[in-house]
Amino acid sequence: MKPKILFVDDEPNILDSLRLTLRPLRSKWDMSFVVGGKDGLHTLAQTPYDVVVSDMRMPGMDGIQFLSEVWRLYPETIRFILSGYSDEEQALKTAKIAQQFLTKPCRPVDLISAISNSLRLRDVMVNSHLKSVLGMLDSLPALPSVYSKLVTVLQNENVTTHQLADIVSQDVGICASILRLMNSSFFGLRTRVSDINHAVKLLGSHTLQVIVLSTCLFSTLKTKEIPGFSIKRLWEHSLRVGCCARAIGEKEGLSRDEIDDCFIAGILHDIGKLILATKMPQEFELVLSQVHAQNRPLNEIELEVLGTTHAEVGAYLMALWGFNNPSMDAVCCHHNAGMLPCECFSPVMTVMVANLLDHELVNINRPCDPHLLDEACNLHPLLGERLGIWREICRDILAEGAGHVE
Repeated sequence: MKPKILFVDDEPNILDSLRLTLRPLRSKWDMSFVVGGKDGLHTLAQTPYDVVVSDMRMPGMDGIQFLSEVWRLYPETIRFILSGYSDEEQALKTAKIAQQFLTKPCRPVDLISAISNSLRLRDVMVNSHLKSVLGMLDSLPALPSVYSKLVTVLQNENVTTHQLADIVSQDVGICASILRLMNSSFFGLRTRVSDINHAVKLLGSHTLQVIVLSTCLFSTLKTKEIPGFSIKRLWEHSLRVGCCARAIGEKEGLSRDEIDDCFIAGILHDIGKLILATKMPQEFELVLSQVHAQNRPLNEIELEVLGTTHAEVGAYLMALWGFNNPSMDAVCCHHNAGMLPCECFSPVMTVMVANLLDHELVNINRPCDPHLLDEACNLHPLLGERLGIWREICRDILAEGAGHVE
């Protein structure tokens, strides 16, 4: 069945333009175009839609009011807001009800890519209860506004390093966290970084975005005490995996973008655990208790109890947040050696290996994550050939204290 996409705007000419632009996708998507929020809600009441894309400024019922009702009535529906540059500050207020914000004028290729990415993993989430929980997720809006501002300005291809640094500087806590990370052995820089402009330039825009996101998530999301689970340990593990994945990618000669994907996916590979622990603590505690009682892999128990895994949850959220396919794939597949691409080295393999090596070398929660390196090596000859080298790379990084930020 084709995914159903609903476009809502108060200007018929804009809807006609969208209809014409997206005409080549009719065989792929089932699309509807309606005028105004009230008609949008009426349309949704007749049939469910996978994605709703709404204008911000509409008379009567504006985009915020409309998507608030969509969020309340249909939490599983993916929600996009479209807004002009002049609406930037108001757009920040939509973070609670829109999972992605797109700036007008939006290039067709960007709109199509954003919707495609958000749809890509919808069939992975077979647990309707969990999809509903994720649809109601309100953790992102609780984050400092610096993240939402970064997401907004990064849609401008001409954004400068100075502009990004100005945004980060508005939050003293995040600014300090970035400088601490940059000056830790985690990044292995030879000179001290004391200026946020210099830090932003070294990081690059997308790596900066993921560091801000992960720092905010790990520092603001709270969970009740769950035996065998620690946000602090999870954060340290995530930093180490991101660092090791990046180093392996560099060793194998990946491109700059691919190395960034390795680092981003490495840091976010276990973000699904954090979401489950904070949004479904009772269910996640049951999963962990069965893992330890039965001494079986975490993802196997998750699949039995929840109908999905933390890897799929993390990848699904990354799709909603607008991350690219390589980083989503790496997060989604980091426990599934059978999904490794056979033709070449990739970020998917890098993150899987970095995660397994960190568990092997640091020996954390071994019952929760029995290492699958032997299985992976049997499935992929390249991994077996290079594993010894990658292990030494990770061993050296861990010996230097990467992932520990004072």
